[in-house]
Amino acid sequence: MRKIACTATLLLAALASPAQAQTVPTRAVLESCHAGDAPLERFAVFSAQMGAVPGTQKMQVRFDLMQRLPGDDYRRVQAPGLGVWRSSVPGVDIFRYRKQVANLAAPGTYRAVVRFRWIGATGVIAHAVKRTRTCKQRDLRPDLGVEKVSAVPAGQDRARYTVIVGNDGRSTTPGFGVTLAVGSQVLPTQVVEALAPGGDRSLTFAGPRCNRSTPLKISLDTSLVVDESDEGDNVRLVPCPL
Repeated sequence: MRKIACTATLLLAALASPAQAQTVPTRAVLESCHAGDAPLERFAVFSAQMGAVPGTQKMQVRFDLMQRLPGDDYRRVQAPGLGVWRSSVPGVDIFRYRKQVANLAAPGTYRAVVRFRWIGATGVIAHAVKRTRTCKQRDLRPDLGVEKVSAVPAGQDRARYTVIVGNDGRSTTPGFGVTLAVGSQVLPTQVVEALAPGGDRSLTFAGPRCNRSTPLKISLDTSLVVDESDEGDNVRLVPCPL
């Protein structure tokens, strides 16, 4: 599991009159969400605010970071600085606290569950829970796709096919195979070497001439060596382009 880094800042413990304190809302806020390619460029800043209630001697907040990876439910992240109660200075009426979490995994969706409790002479006299908005980290994996297919005649009952393959993702692929089938006849697989983000590669296949009854089938990454953000467009059927 990726290690989450946390920093926290006590923003304010402000003295106010009891009447003023009662009007201060209890809030849990996603202040900022940063998505980047490097781990330290992927971080979120959450903050919480609470006001004193009658009988309060001190206030406490606790931040729990919830992570949802693709295809999964939200799960609590275990990391230093998370899941720990932070206390105000005794006797203040407004307590604000900020928490930054870094090194977020991508892709993923994050939110903070903030717990509040008010401590009086006899212990906990009130408590509350709020959730922040979500911080989404984009998918950094490659995404292969067939960009264009064309063909020209190449002798009697033969044709030369050109297939352009692209990478619309955010990272470079390892080498992968591309197969073209003309009807039921599968042509020899060709290998595309590493393909950078935004890059494309043109491949030429020689095979039997297609017609209306023999469409083309292009299959990418036939050995499943590329971990992609979207595997659903790796097979494409196209009508005969001749």
